[in-house]
Amino acid sequence: MNLFMLDVDGTLIDSNDFDAECFYKAVEEVMGVRMTGEWSDFKNITDIGILEELIETNGMRGDRIRLIRDVKSAFFRHIREYICNPETEITPTPGAIGFVNDMKKHPNVVVAIATGGWEESAKMKLKAAGFDISNVVFSSCSDAMTRSEIMALAAFRAKQDTGQAFERRVYFGDGEWDKMATNTLGYEFVAVGDNVSHFTKIPNFVHYDAIFGKLGLSELLDAKSA
Repeated sequence: MNLFMLDVDGTLIDSNDFDAECFYKAVEEVMGVRMTGEWSDFKNITDIGILEELIETNGMRGDRIRLIRDVKSAFFRHIREYICNPETEITPTPGAIGFVNDMKKHPNVVVAIATGGWEESAKMKLKAAGFDISNVVFSSCSDAMTRSEIMALAAFRAKQDTGQAFERRVYFGDGEWDKMATNTLGYEFVAVGDNVSHFTKIPNFVHYDAIFGKLGLSELLDAKSA
C-alpha cells in the first residue's frame, strides 16, 4: 500500500497569492504589523508558525492567546470574502481534482492532505475549488506547528484509519520547506510546479500517470485499470 500526501496552496489549488494577501491583511489589522520579506525568512512555514514568530519578535507574548484568536478570525473572514466575491475565483491546479478522485478509488493508494494552513481555511478553499475531500485523511497547522509534524501526523492518522502499513510515503508539494520536511522524515517528495528544483517534478496533475513512472510505481497503472 502507498500513501500519497498532498499540500494545498500552490499544489492542489492556485491560491498562494491571495492566501498570503489575506494573511498579511489579518496580521496588520489585528497586530498593527506590516509583513515584509519572504515566507522562507520564517523558521516554521505554517500559518501558526509564522504567527507565533511574529508575536515573539514583536514582543507581544503577553497577549498571545487573543492575538492568535483574532488573527485567525480576521484571516478566515478575508478568505470567505474572497470566495464570495463574484469577480474572484479559486482555481484548482490543472488535473488535480481528477487525480484526487482517482487516487481515492485506487486499491493500492491512500490519500491524505497535510497542509501548513489552518484546517478551517484549507477546507474552505478546497470546497470552493471543487474538491471532494470526504473520507480523506487531513492534518494541518491546527494540529501541529511544523511541516514535518503535520506530515507525520497525516501518516499516523492514515495508518490508524486504514489499518494499513505503507511501503511508500510520498508527499506532493510546491515549496522548499515541503522538500526539507520530507527529507527530515525520510519520505519521498514530488515537486509540483516550478518553485522547487527536484529530480521528481511535475508541472501539474494533467498527465498524472507519468508520476507513477517517475516514482518507479508503474504497477499502480495496471491496478488502476484493472
